[in-house]
Amino acid sequence: MALTFTDTTLDTLHSRVPYEWIETEPYDTVNPFGDYRGMDYKALWTFDLQNDVLIYINRHRRAQIPLSVLRSRPVTLDDMETLGPPVPPLLHPTLDPAVPCWKPQVQVDDRNRAFLHRVLRDFNFQWRHLLRNTYNTRTLRVLAGAIIRLCTLDFEVREETSKRIGVRGAWVYITDLPTWKPFDTDIVRIGDVHVVVCHSIADGLSSVKKHAFSQEFTAGKGKRHSPRNRPDYVLLSVKHITLCRVTGPNEFECAAPEPLFNGNHHIGPPSDLALDYLLWATASALCPINTSFRSLPIEIQDMILSYSAEGPVAAAMTGCLLNLGTPFLWKDGPAMINLETHITLHHLWMPVESQLWFSESKVGIVYRARAEVGQLFNV
Repeated sequence: MALTFTDTTLDTLHSRVPYEWIETEPYDTVNPFGDYRGMDYKALWTFDLQNDVLIYINRHRRAQIPLSVLRSRPVTLDDMETLGPPVPPLLHPTLDPAVPCWKPQVQVDDRNRAFLHRVLRDFNFQWRHLLRNTYNTRTLRVLAGAIIRLCTLDFEVREETSKRIGVRGAWVYITDLPTWKPFDTDIVRIGDVHVVVCHSIADGLSSVKKHAFSQEFTAGKGKRHSPRNRPDYVLLSVKHITLCRVTGPNEFECAAPEPLFNGNHHIGPPSDLALDYLLWATASALCPINTSFRSLPIEIQDMILSYSAEGPVAAAMTGCLLNLGTPFLWKDGPAMINLETHITLHHLWMPVESQLWFSESKVGIVYRARAEVGQLFNV
């Protein structure tokens, strides 16, 4: 197969594509290869205008060729430079040796850990086709915004109890991009900490130095020194996370980076410590809601929560918001609550389907209880 690229190629594409053409903040592309779902596709071609290359990806490899070569002559796939496997390898960050190492004493509420660790891991699974690949700044801010909203319980659980038939498909397909709102900037104040959204931990450290030791910050308008064992900054590259705190004028220390959301089952899920870092650092953004129910025995609290929603997932979220009840076991009676990857039939007699939503769009995480065969027949 030979390709020929002329100066009018992009003009032709531009005129025929029925979408808004955004050059300053482009939408990202999706690499559909990396798990069994990629078998539905043969190849992905990406015209990277900023780097002046054409990128080719199939289920076996990534390759590229300069657009200048395409403009000059016909080419074949053999002319393209091989970059490696279809999914880029994950690079493990290292801290600057000059930065003191910090080992924070992390404390996370047991209710939040039981509920949100599972939600965050399921987010990693549902959006794995994005998380295991590289992505641009817009997508980075979209993903980081979702992670922080999940950690701070800034979402709703919509419960499906009505009948649904004839609808099929995946809740999150391999070519889907998120539709919720991104962060507006790379440094966002969340409670008492600043979340630094960065493509790499090294980039995040540079941003911390500029921000923490700026004239405005050191003049007293920001936090001068961190309280003992509390972070000032969360460095969030999405694939990794670390915490930093200011210890004095022009001085700070950082925890060792932890693996977070890489979407690659060969590498493994987010570490427990990485998820604890997220919940601990952002806990100050949760506004405590005082209620007299806290004085009741824990068993009574659980009973009250069971009447607060149709299903146990929404009730568990209410328990986290109100600091009520026991840690969620992800069970509905004897049945385990599972992540639903595909839209299925739903009848009135079936367990409640719990869908996680941001105000403007679905998160793509859906839960429903499913009993084992023996439980169905009481054996």
